[in-house]
Amino acid sequence: MAESYFYPSASSLKNPKKTGWLYKHKPGACGLCPSWKRRWVVLQGGYMFKFENKRSSKPKGLPIAITETTVYAQEEDGPNGSVRCLRLSSIMKTQLFCADNEDEVDQWIEAIQEAKTVAIKQRLGHMEIGEDDAYAQQAGEKMERVKMDHEERRRMNETHASPMGVPI
Repeated sequence: MAESYFYPSASSLKNPKKTGWLYKHKPGACGLCPSWKRRWVVLQGGYMFKFENKRSSKPKGLPIAITETTVYAQEEDGPNGSVRCLRLSSIMKTQLFCADNEDEVDQWIEAIQEAKTVAIKQRLGHMEIGEDDAYAQQAGEKMERVKMDHEERRRMNETHASPMGVPI
């Protein structure tokens, strides 16, 4: 039986730690002509979900597992010149976001650090997880599993393919 996909909408994430518009950095080909995409971001349940807008029915890409990241401020050439941005780094990926002003960047960094502490305590059983955070956490974990399963199937297909690209 095929596993159904689970995508939370922007409006289904209730009582988040923080929401707002951020600009997500998208590197250009060979590092040339990078672009900045405006995204509605929702921080909840140990994840940072990115949406095209407030009414989006599903996130753009995988949510960021904040328990697995470090966050810090960094000066960068942003969408409107040199600005202070926030950098989220994990073993797998580094992502850069800018806000409309430095105060907003600082608020996001503080909110992410606080949410990370809460999410870790909840995972260790040192803090109760509320219904809204549990929903967001389950959604983020489900999306990660679907992505990992897809990548594993792709690797298996590549491993079992002949040099001509035809499965054996």
